[in-house]
Amino acid sequence: MGMARWTSVAAAIAMVAFTGAAQAQTKQIDMSPAKIRFGYVTGVAFPTIIVAQQKGFFAKENLTVENIFLAGTGPIIEALSAGNLDMGNSTPLLAIAATAKGGAKTTLVSAHEYSLTDKQGNQFEGAYITVRRGEGIKELKDLKGKRVAINDIGSSYTYFMRAKMVEMGMNPDKDLTIIPVPFNQMAGALLQNQVDAMVASADGLLQARDRAPVDVIGTQTTLEGLDISVTSSISVNNEFYKKNPDVVVRFIRAELAARVWMDAALAKRDPELFDIVAASMKYTPERSKAFWETRGGYYGKDTELVNLMDLPRRLIERQIVVAKTSGLVSKDANLSYEMLMDQKPLKEATASLGLKWDPAKD
Repeated sequence: MGMARWTSVAAAIAMVAFTGAAQAQTKQIDMSPAKIRFGYVTGVAFPTIIVAQQKGFFAKENLTVENIFLAGTGPIIEALSAGNLDMGNSTPLLAIAATAKGGAKTTLVSAHEYSLTDKQGNQFEGAYITVRRGEGIKELKDLKGKRVAINDIGSSYTYFMRAKMVEMGMNPDKDLTIIPVPFNQMAGALLQNQVDAMVASADGLLQARDRAPVDVIGTQTTLEGLDISVTSSISVNNEFYKKNPDVVVRFIRAELAARVWMDAALAKRDPELFDIVAASMKYTPERSKAFWETRGGYYGKDTELVNLMDLPRRLIERQIVVAKTSGLVSKDANLSYEMLMDQKPLKEATASLGLKWDPAKD
C-alpha cells in the first residue's frame, strides 16, 4: 500500500474528525468516559502510543490512558493476568507462554510496533545479530560454540535463538553459550571480546559501528523465519475486555488514527513527528536522527505485508512453533491462533475509520 494512499487517508480522517461518515459508522459504540491502566515498558520508545497521547487521539475517544511503567513485557503480562493492568505492551511469545502455563487470562488484540526489512532491503529491525568483522562468523550457523549476548535469559530473543539453533541441527544447551547483557552494555561487551556475538538493538549496533568494524549476520525476522515480526503487541486483561469491549475498540481506533497520521508525517518528513517523540523520550537531535533512520523508519512500509496493526495468523502460528521448539512450552501444549488473538476490535476500529482491510494479508 503506497504512501500516497496513506496521505489521502490521513487527510480524510483529519477532515471528518470522527464526525460525519466516520461517526455514522460508530454510533453503536459506547463513548462514555473511560480510564485504561496501560502497562508500558520503561525506557522504550513506542511512537504510536506517544503520538496518540500527544496529538489527542485518545482524548477524541473520551479515553484517559494512564501509563504504568514496568521493567519489561514479562512483568506486564503478569500484571495483566492478575488484573492489575487493563491493557499493555506484550509480545506474542510471552502471551503464548502465559496461556500455556496459566490458562487464558489475557488476549492479544493488535500489534503495536513491528520489525521488518522492506522490499528494498532497508532494515527496520528490532534486533540485529552482530559480530566483530574478520573472525569467521558470517552466518547464524557459525555461532556454534560461541558466546552470544542476549538482553535477558527470559527474553523472547533467547527463545528465538534456541529455536533457530534446533532447526539448524544444533543443541542450544551445548552448542551455544547465552550470556545475559543489558542492551546498553552489549556494544562494550562485544568489542572487549567478552562475547562473540550480540543480539543487539539498533542503538547497540550503531554504538558498535562507531567504534570498530562489525557485521550483521541476522535480524529479528531472519532469526524468527518471518517476513515481518513485532517488537511490541497489545494485550488486554480478559475480564476488562469482557466488561468493556467498546473501550478496547476505542483504544485501538485512537492508535490507528495516530498511525495514519504518523505514516503521512514520515512520508513528508514532518518535523512535528520527530519533535513529539524526541521530547517524550528526551532524545538528543543525534539520537532522534538515528532512531528514525533505524527503528522508526518503517512506518507506512509495514502495510506492504500486513493490515495496519494486525498480528497475522502466520506470525502467531510461527511463534507457537518457536515456543515449542525452544522449550518455552511443552511440545504437546494445546495452542492455536484462535486461543491467543482476537481480531474483532481491530477490524471494528479499522472499519469505523474507513480504512481498508485486505483478507489476503491475514
